[in-house]
Amino acid sequence: MDSTKQTRMSGRSPDKDRSDYQQLDATDLAASVRSGDVSPAELAELARERYLATNDDLNAIVEWYTDPTPVSTTTGPLAGVPFLVKDYGSAEAGRLVQMGSRLGVNNRATTTARFISRLQDAGAQILGRTAAPEFVQHGATESQLNGITRNPHNLERSPGGSSGGAGAAVAAGVVPVAHGSDCAGSIRIPAATCGLVGLKPGLQRIRLDDGGWGGIANEFVLSRTVRDSRLFLDVLGDGPYSATPDRPLRIAMNTDHWSGADEDEEVVASTRATADRLRSLGHEIVVVPPPVDYEKLMGTFLALFHKWIVHDVDRLVASGGVESDETLEPLTRRVLARLRRLTMEDTLEAEVAGGELTMDLERAMEGFDLLLTPTLARSEIPIGVLAGDVDDYDEYLRLNDEIFAYNYLFNVSGWPSMSVPAGENSNGMPIGVQLSAALGSEHVLLDLAESLG
Repeated sequence: MDSTKQTRMSGRSPDKDRSDYQQLDATDLAASVRSGDVSPAELAELARERYLATNDDLNAIVEWYTDPTPVSTTTGPLAGVPFLVKDYGSAEAGRLVQMGSRLGVNNRATTTARFISRLQDAGAQILGRTAAPEFVQHGATESQLNGITRNPHNLERSPGGSSGGAGAAVAAGVVPVAHGSDCAGSIRIPAATCGLVGLKPGLQRIRLDDGGWGGIANEFVLSRTVRDSRLFLDVLGDGPYSATPDRPLRIAMNTDHWSGADEDEEVVASTRATADRLRSLGHEIVVVPPPVDYEKLMGTFLALFHKWIVHDVDRLVASGGVESDETLEPLTRRVLARLRRLTMEDTLEAEVAGGELTMDLERAMEGFDLLLTPTLARSEIPIGVLAGDVDDYDEYLRLNDEIFAYNYLFNVSGWPSMSVPAGENSNGMPIGVQLSAALGSEHVLLDLAESLG
C-alpha cells in the first residue's frame, strides 16, 4: 500500500487539515475518535463534503442519509468510521434496498441484518447507500434506475461491479471502507479497477441472514489498506482461521486466460512482477495449468448464479411489484425467461458439478499454500458493454468470460479470494492480482498481501 495511506495523524485532526481525511484509513480514523482528536460528527461532515465534491461526476452514491443512525460507541474498534452500505444485501431496518432495479424502488428492509448490527456495535456510522447494477448481475455498475457509475481514475471507464459504487466511493476518498458483496467477483472486480484491497471471505466466514445465495455469495468490504480489511474481518468474521505457515510459502501461479481468449500483456506482466516480488521475499513460485475445466465451471456457475435473480424478482413481485418492461431491464427479462425453463434436475446437476469442481480445485492445489492469478483478464472495463440493456446476450456472456474468467471459481468452491493492487497499465488504470487459498485461509492471504507493502 501507499505509505501515505497508513501514516498516523501525528496529532493533527482531520477537520483541521482536510487532506488527512482522504489519506487516513479506518484504523487511523477510529484511533483519532477514541483519543478525542476528532468527533464522529466531524468525520461525517468530512465524508459529506467529499460526497458533494465527487458524486456529480461519479454517480457512486444513490442516497446520502439525512438521518443516519447515531454512533453507538466512541471506544469501539470502528469508533466513528464513516461507512457506506451497498444497495443490495444487508441493510438497516426501514432503509431502502432497491437492488439497482425499478422493480425494487419502494423496497425497504424489514429488519437490521447481523452484518450491519456488528458494524454499528463496533462504532461505525452508516451514512448512505452505494450504486449497484440490477440484481447485482453485471460486472459494471450501470442501471436504468440510477444511471452509470464511473471510475475515479478515468471517468470514461467503469469501476466494475457489482460493488462498483462502493469501489468508486472509497477510491474517491468519500469513505475509507465500504460494504460490498461478491457472488461472482463483485468485491474483487471493483477492487482491481479502483486500486483497492478486496477480500472475498470464505464460505460461512461471515454469516448472512439470507444464506448468501446458497453459499456462492459473500459480503464484506472494499478498503484502501490491508490492515483495514483485517480490522473489519475481526469485527465481522466468525470461526477458526488457519495460521500462516512459519516457513516460505509454496505458491501456484497461472496467467493463462482461463476462457481461452487472448491474454492482456500488461495484466500478465503485473502478475509476473508480483511473483518476482514474492520470490524476493523467499517464497517459491510454481507455474501450473488452470486448476479446473473452464467450460464445466461456467455451465455450473450460471445455473447457480442466475436462479437467485429469479428469487429476488419473485420476492418483489410477491410483495406487490409488477414484473414488466417498465420495471425490469431487457437482460433481466432474458435471464428470467431462460432460468424459468430450468428444472429441479438441472439445478441439482449444477450443484453436483459444483462439488466436483471444488474437488478438482483441491486436487490441483495439493501441495500449495495458495494460487496467484490476475484478478481480471483485462485492465479496463469500458462503459456501456456490460449493462442490462444490451441486445446480444451471447455477446454479453462472451465479454464476461473475456474479462472475469478468474473470479467465478472461488464463489463455486467457497474459497477465500482477494484482490490486491499490483501497479497500473500504460493508461494509468489500476491492475490487481488475485490471491486465493483453501477454506480458513483469510489471514494467510492478508499476511501475504501485507508483506507486499
